[in-house]
Amino acid sequence: MIRPIRCCVFYATARELFMGVGAGQRQELADSIRQKHRKDTQRQRMVLSIFVTIGVLMSAASLIWIQLRANPSDATVASPQNATEDYGFAITPDLVSDSVNADANPTEIKIYEDFLCPTCSVFHEESGDFLNEQLAAGNISLTYHPIAFLVNASTDEYSQRASNAAVCVADQAGVLAYASMHSLLMENQPAQGGEGLSDQELITFAEQAGAGDISECVANRTFGPWLEEALKEAKRVDVSATPTIRIDGVNVVKTIDGKESIPGPAELEYVLKENQ
Repeated sequence: MIRPIRCCVFYATARELFMGVGAGQRQELADSIRQKHRKDTQRQRMVLSIFVTIGVLMSAASLIWIQLRANPSDATVASPQNATEDYGFAITPDLVSDSVNADANPTEIKIYEDFLCPTCSVFHEESGDFLNEQLAAGNISLTYHPIAFLVNASTDEYSQRASNAAVCVADQAGVLAYASMHSLLMENQPAQGGEGLSDQELITFAEQAGAGDISECVANRTFGPWLEEALKEAKRVDVSATPTIRIDGVNVVKTIDGKESIPGPAELEYVLKENQ
């Protein structure tokens, strides 16, 4: 014996129920079914609309995130006061001497350096006084470019922390204070491979250099992103090691037996005379 299909049984039962009521009741029941169907349709449309809206918002948020990732500097980089457009701090003769000839045309010297670089410290020790004398005489302008090259040469990111602290000083107290901070950091340079100076020691040196309290700037590493951009710019202009000394755009080195090393006062003086 073949049993009837369930849907057919349901259809017959529903039809009998529908036909078993009066005309007015049938109309009322039909209206009720149509109203329920209309509400179900409206509910489905509302749910679909909500999902579409959420999708649009998520797409917009994703686009914004991608743009920020593609251009992080637009949203995150705080630039220090008193910096040059090429991420340096320029000291000109008029800042250090009142007797500089206004018509003087000083030779430009750029120094790219890392505060954890031993050779940078040696260059400062050997040539620092000579450069200061030439600056005071109006013969040169001197631009320091701090770059955190040696990011893995300490156990506590000293290269980045020291550079940031020096930039904090320049931002707050100007380029002469930066020069003083530069000297303090070079003369108290820690050895590579271990811990560097503590944040508190950097803050103390900043005060000695003429800045106020830079503790917040140090703690937040305010200029870390700016220093990352400075490193990119240094690489863009073919700086591949520290120190790099450039006089009027040309790298200056000392060559002995075919090997290059950092220039000393004699080499610097020779190049300056050639440029006069």
